[in-house]
This record gives sequence, C-alpha cells and structure tokens, in this order.
Amino acid sequence: MSRIIFSIILLLSFSFASGQWSVLDTDPRYLKNKANNHSYQPFTPAEWNASNFASAKDMQWFNDARYGMFISYGLSSYVNKDLSWPIVINHKMPDPGHGTYPDSAWQKTWPSLWKMEKFNAAEWVQIAKDAGMKYIVIIVKHHDGFHLWDTKFSDFKITNTPFKRDYLRELVDACHKAKMPIGIYYSQRDWYHPDYAPYDTTKVDRTPAPPFVKAKPGQELVQGPTHKKYIEYQYNVIRELLTNYGKIDLFWFDALWFGGMFTADMWDAENLTRMMRKLQPHIIINNRASIPGDYDTPEQRIGMYQSRPWESCMTLNGSWAFDPVPPMKTTKTLIREMLAAAAGNGNVLLSWGAKFDGAFDSAQKDTLLNVGKWLKKNGQAYYGTRGGPWMPDQNFGSVYKQNQVYLYVYDWKPEGLLLPFLKNNAITKMAFLNIPGKVSWKMSGQNLQITKPQKPDNIVTIIAITLSKPVTQIIESNVATIFDDPAFGNKYFTKEIKNSEWDHKEYNIDLGKTMNVTGIRIYENGRAITVSTSTNATDWQEAGQAVGESTDIPITTFSTGAYLPGKHLRYIRLKADNPSSLKLDLYVK
Repeated sequence: MSRIIFSIILLLSFSFASGQWSVLDTDPRYLKNKANNHSYQPFTPAEWNASNFASAKDMQWFNDARYGMFISYGLSSYVNKDLSWPIVINHKMPDPGHGTYPDSAWQKTWPSLWKMEKFNAAEWVQIAKDAGMKYIVIIVKHHDGFHLWDTKFSDFKITNTPFKRDYLRELVDACHKAKMPIGIYYSQRDWYHPDYAPYDTTKVDRTPAPPFVKAKPGQELVQGPTHKKYIEYQYNVIRELLTNYGKIDLFWFDALWFGGMFTADMWDAENLTRMMRKLQPHIIINNRASIPGDYDTPEQRIGMYQSRPWESCMTLNGSWAFDPVPPMKTTKTLIREMLAAAAGNGNVLLSWGAKFDGAFDSAQKDTLLNVGKWLKKNGQAYYGTRGGPWMPDQNFGSVYKQNQVYLYVYDWKPEGLLLPFLKNNAITKMAFLNIPGKVSWKMSGQNLQITKPQKPDNIVTIIAITLSKPVTQIIESNVATIFDDPAFGNKYFTKEIKNSEWDHKEYNIDLGKTMNVTGIRIYENGRAITVSTSTNATDWQEAGQAVGESTDIPITTFSTGAYLPGKHLRYIRLKADNPSSLKLDLYVK
C-alpha cells in the first residue's frame, strides 16, 4: 500500500527533537534545524510514495487510543537498572558507551535465576485497562538480544530459564481475551548475536556525535561480512512473531536513522515491512527502521503538532525498566503530558517495568491507577480527539471531535486566555467540564477572550466549547525560535553583548551557579561564533556554531539512545575571529 504525501501543519516551523521524525526533504523543520538534523530523517517525495504504509482505516484505532502502556521488562530487572544500556559492556558499533556488568552475569547467571514467580499476564492487562490505557506494547527483544518468547532461532530465550514458559504467549493471549490491542517491540540492534554487524568494524572509527561512526581514511561505510546472516535471522524471528501469536496490531522497531547511524539497507527494511504487512494485513509499524513508517516516535518528551500520527514514548520515573531510585512523575505531571500530546495530535506510550519476580511496584501501580480514575471522569475530552483547532503552548492546549472542542488550560494568566477566533464558525455553547461555575467569555475584536475562573482546577481546567459546524480550520502559530517549545523550559535572561566587551576574541559568561541549561539563542549577529560550555571553566565542550542573523543552539544530554534537552553547567564561552555586538537568550529548565 502507498499513499499520497500529506500536508503537515506545524506547531513549530522548526524544532529540536529527541527520537525520530520522518519528514519530506522540503520540511522546514529539517531545513531550518541543520545543527540537529539527526532527529529528522528526510525523504524525497518519490522515496516517500514508494514506501509502504497502513491505511487510514487501520490507523484510526491508534489515533483514537491516545494512551498506551509500554512494558519495559528484561534481564536488567535483576539489578533494577535500565534495559541493556547500563548492563552490556560491549555496545556494538555504532552504538556509543558501555555497560558495567560482565557478559557472564547477564548471559548466564541472571537467566539461570529468572523464575518470575509473581508474573500474572491477566493482572498486567487489567492494570493497563484500569489505568485508562488503550493498547499495550511488549518488549520481546531489547539490545541485549534476549528473546522473551519461545523462538526456534536462538537458545538465549525465556523458555530456557527456570520460568520455562512463553512470556509473550501469555501476554498476547491475555490481551486478546481482554480485547486490548497488542504491540510488539523488537530491537534490530543486537549486542549478543554473533552475526550482527551493521558496520565493518575494520573500516570505521567511532565518533562522539551522531551517526557515531566515520569511515577510516581510504575506506567506505559498509556492512560487516556476517551481517547478511543476521538479516536472515531477523526475517526468521519477525516472521515467527507475526505468524505464531494471532493478531498483532502494532510493531515497534528501535534502530532509528539518527543522522545515518542506521540505514534501511541494514535491515532490508522495505522488503521486510512488506512481508510483515502480508502476514498481518492490518498492522501498523513505527518509523525506526529508516523508512517513513506509519507514525513518528519522539522520545522522553512531548512532540510537536503535526497531522501525521506520532507517539511520545515516556518513562514513569526516568528509567526504561523498574528502578526504585528515581522519583516517579506525579499524577498531575502524567496527565498534563498526556493532554499536551493529544493537543499536538499525538499519543503517549508510558513505560514502566516489573521487578525480577514479575510483580509491579505498588506505588507505581497506584500512580497509574490514579491517572485511570481521572480519565474515567474526563476521558470524553481526551480519547478519540484530534489536536487543534488552536496550537498548544506551555499554558494551554486544545482538541476536538467534529464540532466539539475541549480547551485544556494548565496555568491561567491573570488576564485569562485570548485565542484567535475560528473563521466561518460560531460558538453555540461553552461550559466547564471539571469545575463548577459558568464560563465568562466574550469576543474582543477578532479574538475569543475567556476569563480566568475563581478556582481553577489544580491539574487542568477543561472547557467544552460547542461550535455551529465541525472543525475544519487549524490555526497555525508563528514561532520565531525552537525554544518556545515547552520541552526547553523558560527563558532565564537576555544579554546584550557589545563589540567592545569581547576580550581577545572571547566572551565568557559565569551563571554564578550550576544550572540545567537547555538552550542558547544568539541573534542580531553578523559573525560566525563558536559556543562552548563548561561546569568548571577548565574543561570545555563545544555546543554548536552560530552563523547568520539568528541561531538556536539546543543544549542536550545523551541518555539511553536519545538526546534530551538540558545539561548541568555554569560557564558559557563565545569565540569569534571578528567579534561583533549581539544578543543572547539563555533557556533553563
């Protein structure tokens, strides 16, 4: 199946993103964000239309669902750590970093002890339902290469542990019984399989930034000699997953393009996904196989508004598995994240994991159930909606169904809320959904003005607006900087730097204390400037280059395969061969 290229209506004309966005090569986000274009995989119109996609009908349940459970569970639960990244010592190229546990621990010892005596598939599915989640995605193989199903193509699998049973089989059966859509997460990366070699390691060197590899002098980037055998293995296990377990609604790959780090030929992705659609005709597939896929996958942050479907995979407490140490997000934070995603026309896939014995942490479970209670009361303003007609910002968002609009107001300004009026439409009714009282509103010129209520809801005030006609207009926002995205926090200061203030082609800023800096914007500038940051004014790391009238430089931290806004630092240094006057905005969170 193929489909005509869609039009994208953007919240931001460009944006930094962790995770992956599949875009046309004419998309302004890609063109304007060259400094971080590893987050945007560009395709020509011909490439896009030559790929394969799910139908709009098959996508409807996903777009309506809005909220899913991501079960991040694996061998790392033995030590209560993130999956794979902090565990496996040898992160095979091109993945950076290394873990801290010997191979004998996670390949031999931990599997030999895994009994999962408290695992209950039906209970897990019931928790998802009670939490208001409308689909479940199960990790069946992470980067450590361990198979959580009874595969015929490896001995490194769950049925060779003391648990003995097919973990995936029991969860899929429980989902089918509960009529819960089920998705499979499968990582193409495999730091265990001997044939996995997306790069010939004799011909490349590691680099500190995406794509994390470069060809050695006189060499080319090519696959290792065993990788064809790995592709054959991968065809076999994916065929097995999509043949032996009944209906599978969704497939979640996890080797994103990331500036060319992983490419479609490494998985024979076009042919592989076409085979998958033959085996499961109604399946939807994400975009982490270096082809467009059916939806985009920002990670650990809420995505931007666009008409193409997307899903933010988020963690309950910062860990992609059970970890008792990091603090959990509050119910308030979780709900606001979900609503912000819906207002941007996207889903949230919330990750949590069980303990080694198969039981979930009671406090984490209670937090999810509290979200479920809230959704039971207010779900009509969430499920089945589409983002718009107004673009979201830090203080509010909006969604709609036909002629019914729901405004989410998180933090009211004293003057209330001012929104541009929808052309060729009229308001027939306006009411609070979750607080008492009547909405005070009026037309002010071409704008709709809503008065702040006396007692706003602590989490979100929801206003139901009934229109005379179905919504057909999405009002775009004109945004000048990526840092208007709530993921970057707030502007901390604006500094005007005069030409005379430079010292030997340098200008240094001491923030006075260590802060979580998310971005630096340099504007009204006519020179090339190198920006570096430091925690101690001795060890400096280049953050980016400012070129031209205005440049946005996100300050990010690499964590478990994604770049996240924010880095703790105190000092900022600007360098230029020909310094000039400029302005600098600093953003913190």
